[in-house]
Amino acid sequence: MISLLLVTSIVFSVGLIGQAQEDTTYKFATEAAWAPWDYYNEAGELVGIDIDIIRAIAEIEGFNVKFVTSSWSSLIPMVNMGKADMTGGGMSITEKREKRVDFTEPYWFTEMAVLVREDSDLHVFDALSHGATISNQSNTTGAEWVRQNLIEAGYDLNQKLFETYPQAVQALIAGKVDATVQDKTTAERVVSQGKPVRIVGYFRTGEAYGYAVQEGDEELLATLNSGLEKLKESGRFDEIVNKYLNN
Repeated sequence: MISLLLVTSIVFSVGLIGQAQEDTTYKFATEAAWAPWDYYNEAGELVGIDIDIIRAIAEIEGFNVKFVTSSWSSLIPMVNMGKADMTGGGMSITEKREKRVDFTEPYWFTEMAVLVREDSDLHVFDALSHGATISNQSNTTGAEWVRQNLIEAGYDLNQKLFETYPQAVQALIAGKVDATVQDKTTAERVVSQGKPVRIVGYFRTGEAYGYAVQEGDEELLATLNSGLEKLKESGRFDEIVNKYLNN
C-alpha cells in the first residue's frame, strides 16, 4: 500500500510539473520587418526563420509563446523593462548589447553585403566613397560598421539612417542614396525577391545571431539553448532555414 501511494504521489507530482510548464507563456518581441527572419507575409501572417524556430522550441520545451511586435530600437528595452521575456529576429550578438541582455549560443553566422541599384555602374569601393550616400537601418550592426570602419576612418561618404530596413532599401531603389549596407542573408533575400538591386561586395564582419533574454534569466536562457540544440540535432533547424532561404 505504501509503495502504491508513493508511486501515485510521484506520478501526480510529475503531472503537475508538466502542466505548470505547459501553462507557462513567454512573450517574444520582434520587429516583423526583417525578412527572411521575421516579417508579415501577403496574407498578413507573422512568419520567418526566427518565428518558426521559436515556435518549434516552444513545442519541444513545452511552453507557450506569444509574439509582440515593436520597432527594432525598442526590442531590447522591452526585455529590460519586462514587457517581453525574450527578443531576436536576425539580432547580432555584440559587446554593447551583451551589457544589457544575455544571449543564447549563436545559431547563425553571416557577413555584411553592399547593395546598389540594378542599373548602377558603381563598384564596391565607389559605392562606399567618393561622396556616396549610404542608407542603413538605425541601431543595427550594419549602421555601426559603416560609422566605425568608413566614416570614422575618413572615407568621403554620407550616411542616412532609417527606422526599418525596407525603408533603407526603398531609398536606394528611389535613387535617394547610392548604396545600402546590411547583413548578407537579408540583403540576398531582397535580391531574390526581384527588387531592382544587386550586391556588389561583401565584408567579413563575423555576425553571429542569438536570442536575447533579461540579464540573469538563466532558466529561460537554458531552455532556449536546450531547444536550439534539440532542434539542430533533429534536423528541423535546417528544414526551417531552407524553407525560407530556398523560396
